[in-house]
Amino acid sequence: MYRKMYRPSLKSGWSLILLFVLSVILYLVASNNFVEIRTSNYEAKLEAVTLMQKYLDTLQEEILARNIEIDPINDPFQTGLIGLRLSSITTDRGLLSEKQAAINPNIAAIFVEELSRTKAKDKIAVGITGSNPAVNLALYAAMTVLDLDPQIIVSLSSASYGANREELTWLDMEAILKERGLLRFGAKYASIGGSEDRGIGLSDFGMQSLREAMSRNSVPLLLGANLEENVSLRMSAYDELIEKGNRYKLFVNIGAGLANVGSGPNARLIPEGLNTKLAERNFEKEGVMMKMAKQNIPVLHVRRILRWAQKYDLNLSSEAKPVPGEGSVFSSTIHNVTIAVICLIILVAAIIAVIVFDRHDRRFMSNIVDPDDEL
Repeated sequence: MYRKMYRPSLKSGWSLILLFVLSVILYLVASNNFVEIRTSNYEAKLEAVTLMQKYLDTLQEEILARNIEIDPINDPFQTGLIGLRLSSITTDRGLLSEKQAAINPNIAAIFVEELSRTKAKDKIAVGITGSNPAVNLALYAAMTVLDLDPQIIVSLSSASYGANREELTWLDMEAILKERGLLRFGAKYASIGGSEDRGIGLSDFGMQSLREAMSRNSVPLLLGANLEENVSLRMSAYDELIEKGNRYKLFVNIGAGLANVGSGPNARLIPEGLNTKLAERNFEKEGVMMKMAKQNIPVLHVRRILRWAQKYDLNLSSEAKPVPGEGSVFSSTIHNVTIAVICLIILVAAIIAVIVFDRHDRRFMSNIVDPDDEL
């Protein structure tokens, strides 16, 4: 009588080791292969970035031609958009880091992204200040590329390091760009800005400088007896700027102009970004933002551009000029799914091969008789 000899699986230790090594190699290949996925409106974003760079170059050229002094320390790229620490039209302290962060053409792509999300078309209402001209430029570039029709009111005075040179206010910057054919729209009305939106605390010379800037740029002044009246004047102006029967699709607020936000605490409490339920909240003092919200108009609030730059991974270095197209606003990096699937297929095939060969070896060995088992 014969007995079939007992043998363990013929898979050798070497085959298991090789399978393990292959698994590690395939894992490393899959985990280290990435692909860039472009975000929506990629081409429009690049177009806006290019346009903002043209704005920056044009203004720099004109500022240098006018022999306006540029601070080489505070304005390392010599753009001329970093203003003075203090001037007769300076209303408040401003953060230099905010002004420096804004001098990045890629900021325009952020506005393309945010405005596209609102799905706003045609006419939109816009409230800006002179405090951060580079942010205004980024917004203008995005609105131009998206073919929007903005109705703009500006609080013309400025915080520190903004458009606070008496001879070069925000309205003057707009005028330069219009003369060069780079801008088809601009502020339709202007207010003094600052405390109560009436420039309380500014010198007579400062008030006169702001009025002269409005006059030489043919922009009418909105000036009421108090903040509430100034808010009403703005709402009336916005109503006047749109055809009867139509309504604005969006209100964009840049900065913390009191006529727009109502109060300093409001500016900090209102979430930055798109607000669609602002009308449901109660505010002690209401600005244009709240009035617009009560008309079911979405509000896009942008106050601290430094936060937006960090959110979208923009280069904030003051040592090297920003590279157009940099940041997560343009693209995101993800693992290459195709490579991962190929690696998985190879690994599964290798495992199946080991199993098949193992079964074949088992059947082969089952037919072998061990002579020592003979009786």
